[in-house]
Amino acid sequence: MRFSAPKPVMSRPVRVCAVQYALRTITSFEEFSAHVESFVDVADDYDVDLIVFPELLGVQLMGLISREGEPSDLMRRLAAEHTGAFDDLFKRLSREYERIIVAGTMPRLEADHLLNVASVYFPEAEPVHQAKLHLTPAECKIWKFSPGRDLVVVDTDFGKFAVAICYDVQFPELVKILCNHHGVELVVVPYMTDDRRGTCRVTTCARARAVENQIYTVTAGMVGSLPLMTDLTSQFAQSGIFTPADLAFPMDGIATEAAANVEQVIVADLDLAILDRVRHHGSVQTFRDSQSDSLHTRFDGEVITVRRHFGG
Repeated sequence: MRFSAPKPVMSRPVRVCAVQYALRTITSFEEFSAHVESFVDVADDYDVDLIVFPELLGVQLMGLISREGEPSDLMRRLAAEHTGAFDDLFKRLSREYERIIVAGTMPRLEADHLLNVASVYFPEAEPVHQAKLHLTPAECKIWKFSPGRDLVVVDTDFGKFAVAICYDVQFPELVKILCNHHGVELVVVPYMTDDRRGTCRVTTCARARAVENQIYTVTAGMVGSLPLMTDLTSQFAQSGIFTPADLAFPMDGIATEAAANVEQVIVADLDLAILDRVRHHGSVQTFRDSQSDSLHTRFDGEVITVRRHFGG
């Protein structure tokens, strides 16, 4: 069997950095700020376009609040007392370093609902927010988060990307909606899991979404521990940047992968233009051949596309 030769296409490069961050007890917001900025500074040395931090990055600030009450009370107190400073920090870092930053997630209050929200910060635009749609039993019963409803697509100069927070990436139809109906070519996955099995679920599903939709996926996981929180005493992660499985990509579909359970950054160059070529001329065309109309009818939220220019 002969495959037709693809026509030359212009490249659409994006350099992505995933931060595998170590949770630890801190005593001041300045300590948190300095540690976060050290990773942004490293990413800046690599001249990346997009930086991704892990899920629940903001819970490191738990050490700065009163710890009286149930875990859900602490999450609400954290959201009420530190969301503003968290936003100000990442707005400043995005502006000063001229990078797009997905700042993991932070508990946020919307009306009386507590949401687990990933915020995306831009050098010259207001941030956009993606709430987690699918919640784990612990998030529902212990922390009493409420699920989000809408999906956000970020339309940048290099292409469209979206955020699927941890458990969300384990639902194929959600990512299929973003890719088939809204042109997403890159999905970033901030996550936090407490053992290797949890990381296996996130990683396996992120890689599957890359193959199914012929897109790139980026996972950024949390390591370390926060002893003052009984539910955050141990975290496990092995972050990665994943590709479709075809001739134009690494043989194993892994652009790069972190060492397990070690604080570090990983960086990879991705070319979004190659995705279009593979979708039309690859060994298989899973994106073209997938039928998602029936899946689309199950989602009753709104998909919001936000245009953001990159750089000065």
